[in-house]
Amino acid sequence: MLRQEKRIQTARAAVDYVTGRPSDELVVAVPNCPGWTVYNAAVHICRAAVFWEHMMAFPPTDADARTKALAMVTKLPTGVEPAELASWAHRALDQMATTDPTPVYFSMTGGAGTAALWAWHAASEIGIHRLDVEAALGHAHQITDAEALDSAIYAAEYFMPALRFDAGEDPGEVTMELLSETGALVGRVVIGSESAGQVTMRGPSAQVLMAIWGRPHEHVVVSSGDPAVLEAWQALPGKVKQFGTWT
Repeated sequence: MLRQEKRIQTARAAVDYVTGRPSDELVVAVPNCPGWTVYNAAVHICRAAVFWEHMMAFPPTDADARTKALAMVTKLPTGVEPAELASWAHRALDQMATTDPTPVYFSMTGGAGTAALWAWHAASEIGIHRLDVEAALGHAHQITDAEALDSAIYAAEYFMPALRFDAGEDPGEVTMELLSETGALVGRVVIGSESAGQVTMRGPSAQVLMAIWGRPHEHVVVSSGDPAVLEAWQALPGKVKQFGTWT
């Protein structure tokens, strides 16, 4: 897995890519996120970063940390220029770059986390939205195999279990087999389950990541198991409350 500093670097690069689009690209629709433009994606990732920063300020035992942090974020101005949005996100990432092991509130578990764990979350979520924007603009995906694998592991360990809990559904076990451009196995990641269903999918690393997040994807095949299990996982994001564009 990636080290904390590499995750921060990955998140910063994604912030700069999304917020750094020229004005004619900022108005382009992002099909992976219906109703969003590229500017909306920039607003979302940067306000989300501020949201995470605020949650980090609360102890793990504060059951109201998420609600209080969200209230702070809703007070931020709207219609902000992309450069200012980027400054918000980078300030938040500065906080996540600390090696201080003091436990902080972490929303994916509803309890204890660390700055390093928030850095992993940021690299994963901001990274997937970079993929969304790249797809919308027809740009080649820049994510490396190592970054895709790291993000897939995060999804399996934190995001998908949280999504399953919020939706009240357990579609089944998913095995993700991420492949390099040459077809070599980069890594195998399993989303555990107490349900009987099981599915294994394999394909290019970035495309497998897109698939598990419910995005359009290419060259990903179900090599064994029940495809309905994967389809059920892909439908979960639409069943739980999302943060929206915050525009």
